[in-house]
Amino acid sequence: MSNMQVIIWFFPIVFIIHDFEEIIFIQSWISKNRYYLSEKFPKLSKKLLPHFDNITTASFAFGVDEEFITLLLR
Repeated sequence: MSNMQVIIWFFPIVFIIHDFEEIIFIQSWISKNRYYLSEKFPKLSKKLLPHFDNITTASFAFGVDEEFITLLLR
């Protein structure tokens, strides 16, 4: 395999590892950093934080899966 092929295969593998980490820790990260986010980005957090309260791990995983499939099809 050439170096370019290794790099091309490396991208989906890194994407999967990174997104598994996000899927596992998103709810705890948001609850832990809610105050910091609301202080740092007050206008944006008023709109986004209530949305994150409604996101379940399964729905977030579905969105990540959708992104991954879209990237693979390109």
